[in-house]
Amino acid sequence: MNFSFLDHSILSFRRWASRRSFGLKAKITSALLLIVTGILLLSSILDFQLSKKAQIDLYLDRNFYIAMQIDIGIPDQRMIENLPQIRDEIEEWLLSRPSLMEIDVFLFSPKGWELLTSHSKHANPTTLTLTNEQVKDLKGDRYLSDLKEVEGGKQLEVMVPLHSGKKVIGGIRIVSSLDEAHSYLSKKKNWTYILTLSSILIILVMLTLFFKKWVGNPIQKLVEAMNKAEKGDLEAETRIQTQDELGELGRHFNRMIKTIREAHEQNIQLLSRVNQFNEELTKKIESATSELKQLHEALSESQRQLSQSEKLAALGQVTAAIAHQIGTPLNSVSGYIQLMLQEGNLRPADQHRLKIIESQLDRLADAFRKLLSYTSQPKPQWQPLNANDVLKELISLSEPWLHARKIALSLSLSPDLPLILGDSMHLQTLFLNLITNAIDAMPNGGKLTMETQPISSPLPSGNEEGVEISIADTGVGISEESKRRIFDPFFTTKKIGEGMGLGLAICEKIVKDHSGRLEVESKVGKGSAFFVRIPVGKGEEGNG
Repeated sequence: MNFSFLDHSILSFRRWASRRSFGLKAKITSALLLIVTGILLLSSILDFQLSKKAQIDLYLDRNFYIAMQIDIGIPDQRMIENLPQIRDEIEEWLLSRPSLMEIDVFLFSPKGWELLTSHSKHANPTTLTLTNEQVKDLKGDRYLSDLKEVEGGKQLEVMVPLHSGKKVIGGIRIVSSLDEAHSYLSKKKNWTYILTLSSILIILVMLTLFFKKWVGNPIQKLVEAMNKAEKGDLEAETRIQTQDELGELGRHFNRMIKTIREAHEQNIQLLSRVNQFNEELTKKIESATSELKQLHEALSESQRQLSQSEKLAALGQVTAAIAHQIGTPLNSVSGYIQLMLQEGNLRPADQHRLKIIESQLDRLADAFRKLLSYTSQPKPQWQPLNANDVLKELISLSEPWLHARKIALSLSLSPDLPLILGDSMHLQTLFLNLITNAIDAMPNGGKLTMETQPISSPLPSGNEEGVEISIADTGVGISEESKRRIFDPFFTTKKIGEGMGLGLAICEKIVKDHSGRLEVESKVGKGSAFFVRIPVGKGEEGNG
């Protein structure tokens, strides 16, 4: 009997399987390892750079805040007579902030400027020098900042105008050390290296074990059975119990050997069966390829949704950090105001102003508490509200801002606006974000239009009656490509440092929490309009 064709077929099959067993395993393992390693390293570098920028921004905000507090604390009149009090206050700031190195207060003079007082933690403080451009910027009521290289590290320097009433009479310079930030970043870098290397090692071990169990061992069994068949043992069978493609391949091999064993003299018939086997295998590969494509599409969608969830979770962490950093200074300012009110030696007008400041501080602190509660507990506190009242309160607070930006305000509030069921603080956050975005879109001035009206259209809650609040501007507009992504967390068209891209993501979530819908219409160069549609409260109506 002629076994040449049988031997050649088995040998070719064995070589194919042998190459796939080792070459494929090595290629896939290496590719996955390189991809994961690259992603981990890139994520670590990006995280470190973002942390570095966040630390510098944090120090910059702190120094600006301290300088402005010193400016507020310096009396407008008889400044020289109150110089000891000014020096004591500056000394308190230096003692209360370990990172502060030097605080200088200087006044403008016909000759340029002269130093009023200077305090430093070092025996040899840095010399205060001002360029003509810096003096011009300070007189123009602009803040200045600079990151300088000094012996032993870097220092952050900020300068703010010193006011007497609304007039700029000098400046305040604050120099702080970044040693604490560098120490934190150094520790973070070390831990990042450790975690990255550990992750790579764990992934390598898991990939090795996975391929050994699910790919290497079945292929080895299949190769051993082929070796026996090649040597003439037609009783050889492979025992692969898995239900995947390799298991299916092993079962096909066993059936092929059985067919050869029963009818090895009929080479033509064997060739026909092998061809049939190839066709079946091709169909199964095509079917598996189609299923793999569907799985890949489902995985991509899951990854997108996961990315959205991770960004919103990061929003909660950012809000908590901001509330913590601002809460402590607010408490200090509120405490000093209470002490001043208790002393009782103030004029009635001054007492009235301090009480207004105290009430606004309490409101600001309550706003941060609400915002922090919102990020950690997304369930709003429902109560019947009139959207006109919420907008009117925000408008009264925004009018100075609009006037400073040369923005005209147009209001059209429906007097027959029904009540909605919502959370006042969340809605204030929603409308304030939309107003802020509209103002930012009109850097050279323009027109801001706010309208409210009752509507009758299907909403996500199933209610067909609702309230529509529209906020429109005549600004730069939004491109079609950006419109598709503006509600994604951390997507922003603003420059670095001007926004984090969280405002519209928060707005969309607030509207969804209120069972409403948020839509946008915009044309580049002509402006944008945002439409908030919220269902009315059950059986309740109110007047604007």
